[in-house]
Amino acid sequence: MMGVKCAAVNKILFCILLFVLFSCKNENHKVDRGEIFIANLDSTCTSEFKYSDLYKKVTAIILDNKEVMLTEISKMLVYKDKLYLLDRRAQGVYAFCKDGSFVCKFGNLGAGPDEYVSCNDFGINADAGEIYIYDMAKHRIHKYDIFSASYKESIIIDKSIDIDYIMCNSGCLYAAQASNRNEEKESIYYLLYQIDVKSGKKIAQWFDAVYYNKGWNDELIHGNIFYNIRENKDLFVLGLMDTIMCIKGDAVFPFLAIESERLVQKEDFLKDEKVPTSNPRVRGKRMMSLLTRLSAQNKIYQISDVFECDSMLYFSCMGRILYFVQYDEKKRIAFTYSRVANDVLFRMIPEYFQLPKFLCADSMGGYYYISNDNLAELKYFIDEDNISEKLINRESIKELNEDSNPVILYYEYKN
Repeated sequence: MMGVKCAAVNKILFCILLFVLFSCKNENHKVDRGEIFIANLDSTCTSEFKYSDLYKKVTAIILDNKEVMLTEISKMLVYKDKLYLLDRRAQGVYAFCKDGSFVCKFGNLGAGPDEYVSCNDFGINADAGEIYIYDMAKHRIHKYDIFSASYKESIIIDKSIDIDYIMCNSGCLYAAQASNRNEEKESIYYLLYQIDVKSGKKIAQWFDAVYYNKGWNDELIHGNIFYNIRENKDLFVLGLMDTIMCIKGDAVFPFLAIESERLVQKEDFLKDEKVPTSNPRVRGKRMMSLLTRLSAQNKIYQISDVFECDSMLYFSCMGRILYFVQYDEKKRIAFTYSRVANDVLFRMIPEYFQLPKFLCADSMGGYYYISNDNLAELKYFIDEDNISEKLINRESIKELNEDSNPVILYYEYKN
């Protein structure tokens, strides 16, 4: 009984600390924080999570390559009946129908007023019917009509911030800074900003990295950092944050915090790792050194691949292995899995295979993708008859070759 009381007291103190940190460091908005969930990753550990417990089937979406060749899918957003894809290597944003047919490309590389020098990220402003493409080289956001793909205008981003990712929610534009490239040590490095969609000026800023990123100033290996879970409701988590934040309109508040005896702390960093630098080689070297050390110490860090289905929140955490977490929002219980079994895609789980990369989710299922480099592996498993009958369009995969686009796998939720 005493252990239960202590655990309850610890959770209360944890919530109070989180509230104080959030309140003190957010000087721009006072918002209704709602009710925060706390997921204890040490409470219920299970060996395996089966895809078949969540998904009923998977459909291969073959992206048409007659007009466009993609090298990778860096990011994907779903809007109405279209899939919008970012390819950072090929530097472009493309729209496809859900059957894989090509629709259009937004903008082109170039130095013209309606062109971008770099295509680093994009967001969809559903309220305005616009696609925003972030051009880091020009420090601008270019706006295109989402239906006609025609250019509308560009805005110059506030020069006081260096951003890496963008997202729109309820007509509001948000931007995230994944690393501190300002070598002035006295400056405060914030993780999240709100930007005026007309002027490009900074409206608000949240999450001092000293507190929320444990003092870490450099980027980690990121896929997504913004996750849409419901209409006009997005989640945000970056770097070494141990709390998933919720964005709704112009309100930002804590949604779910993780706790564990092995959770990474400020004390786990070396002194020189906390010094900001603009040198990409130094930042890369620091990142690899940190990841190697945290893995050896079996620390838990970096929340990613977040989605929600039927009052269940799912996400991954890094450690010595990749942990998969299922959080029951009604019962307030977290289940931590050390392994996932993709038994919807495979008849028998192979000993070695490349995991499909998570892209995003909608109300009906989750989108993953297999790169062109791994198509041969998927075709091999088809030839070996080790692909489940739950995979739709498997015959179309056999016809793909080295000139094909990546394949999107759409896993449909059970009813």
